[in-house]
Parts: sequence; structure tokens; C-alpha cells
Amino acid sequence: MIEWLEAHLASCAWFKYTGVECFGCGSQRAIIALLRGEVYESVKLFPALIPLLFTLSVFMFQLIFKWSKGGLVIMWGFGISAAIMLASYIVKLIS
Repeated sequence: MIEWLEAHLASCAWFKYTGVECFGCGSQRAIIALLRGEVYESVKLFPALIPLLFTLSVFMFQLIFKWSKGGLVIMWGFGISAAIMLASYIVKLIS
């Protein structure tokens, strides 16, 4: 399955036309690295992946179990993920 994912990576239209990586560039490669168990490589490629996956997991459980604090956890999770994405994007632009 991992080989199939590697062979079918989507290209980034933003990068293709501007030459500048977008906020999500590296996310597909990071998912593949995480599936291989290469956590450090995954974090290097796309630092927001693990917090984002955690937040999406909480979101899915919230749809099923309706936790009282679920919405708050989801809000903070997406906020933290967005902040990490923004910070890593700025670091990519600077370097």
C-alpha cells in the first residue's frame, strides 16, 4: 500500500505555478513516512501532521460519543495545528 501511495502522490498546483511551497507541502510524504514508522522524518517533512491527526481523531470520536469538552479540544487542536503550519511555513520561506 505504501508503494502505491508513493507512486500516486498528488502534485501541488501552488508550487507548480509559483515555485513557493504551500502550507500543506510535505504532508503526503509525511504521511508515508509515518506509515513506515519514521516519526522523526515525518515531523521534519510536515510538523503539524501528528497534532492534526490527533485533532481529527478527537473530531471523529466527538461525532460518535458527544463529549462535553470535545468541541473545546477540537478547537484548540485545530488552532495549535494551524499555528504549527504557519510557523513551519515561515521557517520554510526564511530558509
